[in-house]
Amino acid sequence: MDQNYETVRRIMLSTNQIDGVYYFLAKQLGVNENMLAFLYALADGKPHSQKEICDKWLIPRTTINSIVKTMLSDGYIMFSEHRHAKEKTLVLTKVGQEYTDKLLADIYLAEEHAIVETLKQYPTEFVLALEDFSSRLYGEFQKMYRYKKEPAKNESF
Repeated sequence: MDQNYETVRRIMLSTNQIDGVYYFLAKQLGVNENMLAFLYALADGKPHSQKEICDKWLIPRTTINSIVKTMLSDGYIMFSEHRHAKEKTLVLTKVGQEYTDKLLADIYLAEEHAIVETLKQYPTEFVLALEDFSSRLYGEFQKMYRYKKEPAKNESF
């Protein structure tokens, strides 16, 4: 148990440090961390629903709704012709793509350098292992939470 506890603690510390890096970077770029995550989500060029972004990126729906309203009025996003289940999907406009590309350019460069150096020492399976751990941990917390109280519709778990 002690070794597992220490391993989980190290993972938690690392993920919090990664989150902190993006938080401080967002502030340097003049956006908040949720706006940065929202733009990062849309930067893959695929249409995404608000619900999908909320669920995958664990951003509250009210926060995403506020971001969407602002980004729509600024002309950075628009609703797509594609549908995701019952929901409309969002995509970046040309102006939004240019803004996002400029905002994320240095981030992508730093990420590229960091991953190249990391992959020199560790196999790519470490990403699969982290994704698997994340999914299993989420499942365990979901089970715990369900037994204590039924979550509200807008809660992640």
